[in-house]
Amino acid sequence: MTQQVCEEMMRLIKKMSCSSIHIGGGEPMLKPDNLSKILETANRECIRVEYVETNSSWFTDLNSAKDTLAKLKNSGLKTLLISISPFHNEFIPFYKVMGVMEACRITGINIFPWITDFIQDLSVFDNRTSHTLKEYEEKFGDHYLSETLQKYWIHPGGRAIDLLRKVYKKKYFDQIMDENPGGCIQELTGTAHFHVDLYGNYIPGLCSGLSISFADLDQPLECDHYPIITTLAEYGIRGLYQKAQKLFNYSPIRSSYVNKCEMCTEIRGFFLKNRYGGSGELGPKGFYL
Repeated sequence: MTQQVCEEMMRLIKKMSCSSIHIGGGEPMLKPDNLSKILETANRECIRVEYVETNSSWFTDLNSAKDTLAKLKNSGLKTLLISISPFHNEFIPFYKVMGVMEACRITGINIFPWITDFIQDLSVFDNRTSHTLKEYEEKFGDHYLSETLQKYWIHPGGRAIDLLRKVYKKKYFDQIMDENPGGCIQELTGTAHFHVDLYGNYIPGLCSGLSISFADLDQPLECDHYPIITTLAEYGIRGLYQKAQKLFNYSPIRSSYVNKCEMCTEIRGFFLKNRYGGSGELGPKGFYL
């Protein structure tokens, strides 16, 4: 995130009554100098940073981690949310997580472990290497994934659907349509927890792959500029399906879906392939690849 975008974002969300944020990614600790600037900007704009999220991939050794955290502490870092789960352990050895927690203790950074329930599970394996979900299932049983999802809240949308398809009961296309006759206005307008990205876009609700430019916030959205989002808000998944069918003769790829979010993501990807959509509302494009 550039300094200019950061300042504009901070000022706008403060104007719209948001006084505290958390910083995630990606992995914000990969660029600690940039993170320092964002922390300092938040401090100048009187925005409280509740915590910075990390998956600990950046850890190499205790001394360098202490140096990095000490500098960030001087810039305003108070709490580090440290991801602890089998999902992260597929890519990140547990010794890195333990190393970051130790560096936090030494430097006086508060630790927000997300979540401690998995420490015992991760400790069973060699902490110097990563481990697949299959290894966890072989160790703890076939029901490990479904039991894990009960401990670890995952929004049932976006790329998480690929994981949830393995354990969630699927529904037929017509069933989802019948269960969701109205618009998605509540999901799209909820601000109890919202996200903004590094390009200065607002992500409505928790709908990965949808973006609203900061310049268009705090005013009605134009249907011509945001035909996908406005259709979803007013008519929901049924309206989006009918639009895709009418314009491009769309038909569902699957016979069954986890939920309307999986169906919505598929239709949005279909629109993108057909070069339909407003000014950047379907983004980032890499999400759909």
